[in-house]
Amino acid sequence: MRKTGAIKLIIIILLMSAVLVSCTEEEYRASRLYKSLTSYEQKGETVALKNKKYNKIDLSKKAILEISKGQIYNADFNEAVNIKGASTASILNSEIISKTLAVRAAEKDTVVNVISTNIASYGDYVISVTDNAVFTGSSLNVANLGDTGAAIQVTSRASLVLNNSNVNAKGAGVESDSLVSISSSEMTVESLKFYEGAAVTLDDSRFYTLHGIMLLDNSNENLIHVSLNLKKTKLTADNGALVSMIDTKASIKLEDTTISQNEYNVISLKNSDVTVTLCKSNVEGSIIADDSSSLNILIKDGSTFKGYINRDNKAKTVTVQIEENSIWEVTSDSYVRGIILKDRDLSGIKSNGFTIFYDTKCVTNSWMEKSTINLPDGGKLVPLK
Repeated sequence: MRKTGAIKLIIIILLMSAVLVSCTEEEYRASRLYKSLTSYEQKGETVALKNKKYNKIDLSKKAILEISKGQIYNADFNEAVNIKGASTASILNSEIISKTLAVRAAEKDTVVNVISTNIASYGDYVISVTDNAVFTGSSLNVANLGDTGAAIQVTSRASLVLNNSNVNAKGAGVESDSLVSISSSEMTVESLKFYEGAAVTLDDSRFYTLHGIMLLDNSNENLIHVSLNLKKTKLTADNGALVSMIDTKASIKLEDTTISQNEYNVISLKNSDVTVTLCKSNVEGSIIADDSSSLNILIKDGSTFKGYINRDNKAKTVTVQIEENSIWEVTSDSYVRGIILKDRDLSGIKSNGFTIFYDTKCVTNSWMEKSTINLPDGGKLVPLK
């Protein structure tokens, strides 16, 4: 880490400790606070601590620790809190500040529960959960104070459950190929990155991003699918698509969710296959895909999709299914392989005068008998020649 980052971190530590308003790193290392901090290591046993200050906590060999009103300030070690070896840590009403990784949870049967705690770091990540470990957090403030660092990493069959928390980072909010559940929380981050293998639920939360949610390939060839569920969730992206897929297979479900990306694409596919299901949701923005990508979209339970799909006719295949009381409002000419309508009166399509081209070779289109069908508001369903 650059020295300037370390100096900023030291200033924050001292401010929170009400010792000094500012100082250099050298002055901090000469301070009474720095000299008073010790490392805490526990192997096995069950211990409860309160009102303690450390520069590192290390648990292993099935140790069980509860620490409340603790202060962990790390300027020297690879992580401030390191929990492994099937150990359990409960951290309540505490502060963890580190110039490197703040919290690491690793290995099977390792569990970290954190409540009402401020966690900050200048490292690559603030929290790292790996190798089957479990991290649960409630009422947390998580911040990566660096210029590029991410907030949370969850990998290798690990699990993260986060509730009622705030996350800030100039890098990704979460990077994961594992189980992630986030509810009643807010993130202001560069993006969210989920790799094949990830099963993600975002519920009643708000995500303010630069580049939206990215669903990505995983170098582990045994992991081939991403599951993303958004419920009552707000998602914004300053640039690009709200959801981008690159070299992956995924299923995306939106429930009771409204998202909009008028100036950019709401969904972008590159060499990817995706099934998108809209339930009681409203989505506005275009969907684009390259010639190696396939899209199936189901619009149901009173949902509305407003936008065009595959306007440039590049996608390998596109199928659109519109259930009763649901609508596709078309904003430009679109190309689909198959179109399935529950309401054969065509009330599920508001064409705004645009044309939807369909593939006559697709069996789901047999009901149209290879003919041109006029839509109620001036548009058409036209067989693609």
